[in-house]
Amino acid sequence: MTYSLILGVISPDNLYSLLFYMDEKMNIKSTALTILIPLLLTACAPKTSVERNASHVAQQIAQLNFDPNMRSLTADNTQRATVFLKQFYDLGKKDHAQGITPAQAQERVNSFRSIDAFAAASQRSTFVSHKYEADQPRKQAELMLNAATTTYWDGYNGKP
Repeated sequence: MTYSLILGVISPDNLYSLLFYMDEKMNIKSTALTILIPLLLTACAPKTSVERNASHVAQQIAQLNFDPNMRSLTADNTQRATVFLKQFYDLGKKDHAQGITPAQAQERVNSFRSIDAFAAASQRSTFVSHKYEADQPRKQAELMLNAATTTYWDGYNGKP
């Protein structure tokens, strides 16, 4: 429905319907903006340190295991890595709260290498509920160890 303004042709009734129509359109626009702006702001919300590190390691593993016939589900890997790395973040926070010195924290970080989850032999890939050995297990284990170390230090230093 379009309106053209020609002086002297618009009656008061037509003017009222034109203003009502414009008001109705403005309400729709303002309602849309009221809904859209919070959604956009939420989408731009900063990630936590754990989420950033998990996303980063998931992307690195996806690039490491490049195969033109298959692709890595980085969203799923990010969720799994987030759960895994949250333990290290919490450990770093707990160590800092207990007053552990940075030298003692570095010793703890060095002890991460002895954890079985970072062994090359424990690196696996899952495809259709079957587990396979990873393509480059040593590199994948190193990526996970680096992510865990970074996440631990973020927790220790109180980085959100």
